[in-house]
Amino acid sequence: MSQSEETKVEVNIDHDLIRAAETELEKQPKTVDEMIEKWIYLGRAAANQLTEYEQLLLMSGSAKVTVIPYD
Repeated sequence: MSQSEETKVEVNIDHDLIRAAETELEKQPKTVDEMIEKWIYLGRAAANQLTEYEQLLLMSGSAKVTVIPYD
């Protein structure tokens, strides 16, 4: 088995998320794969900085994120 075959993973993604990515493509010149990858990186960054409760609020649409740049 080659190294590239060893690092491939199959991921099942909710159809609604795929449709949302396709909608975003109308606003940005990216592929669905690039859009989902961007969301994954954003999600990881948020998960590293938010509590479990804050994550649940954000995912349910009951909270908003405010970004404050470091000085």
